Amino acid sequence: MKSVAAVLGVTGMALILLAGSPEVGVAPRAAFAAHPDLAPLPPSPDALDEVVDRYCTQCHNERRLVGNLNLEDFDVADPTSRAVVAERVIRKLRAGMMPPQGRRRPAGDTLGVLAAQLEASLDAAAMEQPDPGHKTFQRLNRAEYEAAVRALLDVEIDAGNYLPLDTKSANFDNIADVQMLSATTLTTYLNAAAEVARLAVGDPEAAPSTVTYTNSGYASQWDRMEGAPRGTRGGVSVVHHFPADGLYTFQMTFEHTTTGGFYGRVTPGEEVDVSIDGEPVALLAVDRWMNVADPKGVMMETEPVFVT
Repeated sequence: MKSVAAVLGVTGMALILLAGSPEVGVAPRAAFAAHPDLAPLPPSPDALDEVVDRYCTQCHNERRLVGNLNLEDFDVADPTSRAVVAERVIRKLRAGMMPPQGRRRPAGDTLGVLAAQLEASLDAAAMEQPDPGHKTFQRLNRAEYEAAVRALLDVEIDAGNYLPLDTKSANFDNIADVQMLSATTLTTYLNAAAEVARLAVGDPEAAPSTVTYTNSGYASQWDRMEGAPRGTRGGVSVVHHFPADGLYTFQMTFEHTTTGGFYGRVTPGEEVDVSIDGEPVALLAVDRWMNVADPKGVMMETEPVFVT
């Protein structure tokens, strides 16, 4: 309350002095300067061109060409004529990297005004011509194909089983220029689409087929394999997509010694657990005395298992 009263008192005193001294001419200028609707005009493009010439072209000229950038003929009023250069200038200005630290800089927020002017001009030009042009036809690479099938059909596939290796450009495999379609490549994509369709909807008339998965002989059989059920050791864990509901037989062929015997025969009571999605479907007792000379060799086979 006391501070408010003091302010009111000073204001009243100022009004009395102004009324008693009409010849004093400073009051109108003070009122004009405080007018909230009046603000300094932004620098003209010509003025900003002078800023570029004074603070930028010392390094970015045709002779020195620092950063492979020449701003001697850069026109602030028409940045769209060199839009790529203008975008580079904007990024450097916004990051405070132009002019470099230790070099002369214009006063105030001149650099910010310059960046804003360039951004406004480029945005206005983009609004007038919003068409970005055409996009080169581009096929999906392996990773993109797998992701598309997963998103559309909820089917996991290994695109490497159907599609050729992806061509790379600068170590990128999704560059349109190198992902063109040849007649041979188009055929592989059509074959892949047919196989994926069969996986998605099934084919009750599909002929029986065999798929073989191998495991390195150097893989440890004492540790649990990733993806295998808890409490097991060794073996092999794979991701397989069954093309249709039906009966499937699983065969396991084991590594044998140089004399044809079964590795690990010193351990009695071993069993082979066959599981699908973590659920056991078969449990086979291991005959540790089997030999390659036997009718089935060192191989074990399950009864037909119905898989849905």
